[in-house]
Amino acid sequence: MANPRNVASVAQLRELLAGASTFFLVDYQGLSAGDLHRLRAQVRSAGGRLLVAKNTLINVVLEQHGIEGFAETLTGPTALVLVGDDPVAPAKALTDYAKAHAKDLPASKGGYLQGSVVGPEALAKIAKLPSREELLSQLVGVLQAPLSQMVGVLEAPPQNLVTVFNNYADKMKEA
Repeated sequence: MANPRNVASVAQLRELLAGASTFFLVDYQGLSAGDLHRLRAQVRSAGGRLLVAKNTLINVVLEQHGIEGFAETLTGPTALVLVGDDPVAPAKALTDYAKAHAKDLPASKGGYLQGSVVGPEALAKIAKLPSREELLSQLVGVLQAPLSQMVGVLEAPPQNLVTVFNNYADKMKEA
């Protein structure tokens, strides 16, 4: 008979992973309870959620969702970091915390990014990307530049005509 606590954990993990298209797996061994609490708070403020569960339970839920390839990754203490719409902010929170920690913890074990299994090096690469808001503002700037140039081109002929009339008027006043 299955342990009721494990059944409840699987149900909770299944529910949380149902809407997640991106998650990271990190090794947290060596972090104190206080460190883990601070890390959870930073990840939460960045739009993610850090969960600690048994590796076998995580693997069962992943396989139920059709996500395979994590059996070898799920060894040792593993935390599951669920990510919302923007994977960059939680990835930055994890890497910044690791840089500030003496033992470079948490250490990336890999993850799942928008339907693809990624290796441990992906977390650092994702953390270097600009956030969703920064990308959207860059896109607006790129789209706005040709429009402002077009406005300048359309304003130039009437402005030049006014300049010609003003020069002609000045010439007539002198004469």
